[in-house]
Amino acid sequence: MNTCALKVLFLHGLDSSRESTKFHAIDAKQKFCINVDYRNLNYQTVADFYHNIIQKIKPEILVGHSLGGYWALKMSLSHHIPCVVANPSLAPTFRNDYPAISDDDLQHDIPQLAYLELGDEILDMHAAQAFLENYMQTSTFESGHHRLLHPENINSCIQQIEQAYLAK
Repeated sequence: MNTCALKVLFLHGLDSSRESTKFHAIDAKQKFCINVDYRNLNYQTVADFYHNIIQKIKPEILVGHSLGGYWALKMSLSHHIPCVVANPSLAPTFRNDYPAISDDDLQHDIPQLAYLELGDEILDMHAAQAFLENYMQTSTFESGHHRLLHPENINSCIQQIEQAYLAK
């Protein structure tokens, strides 16, 4: 496995943090994760926060898990940054001000990949796969769970984006 040379911003999931096993599994020379208390912040506050962080850090790849995957998709489109999502929450229900990820969020030419562990006990990854594979390459693991049994598998998706990025 090659260490990613591009700057990675990891967006953690609901009730998670930079201590996440997913963040620590990312093999990159420059990786960042800022803790966000999603439960106590409305959609627009989180969106403004991520816009600001992206302008400051200037990541070249976004990586997100669960609710962080939701935000990675949203920010990827807004900032034209490639992203990798792992078991993303496509229709968050913990607050009523979060719109579901829609076709409009995904109909573009920004490189995006999804890693899905289909054994997720919290989110329906079979439905996520059926939706996302219309817009991006998906890599699946037949079992697993929401917290990801194999978070290191995210690295192969990052490498695919990095190779496409460096080929430009």
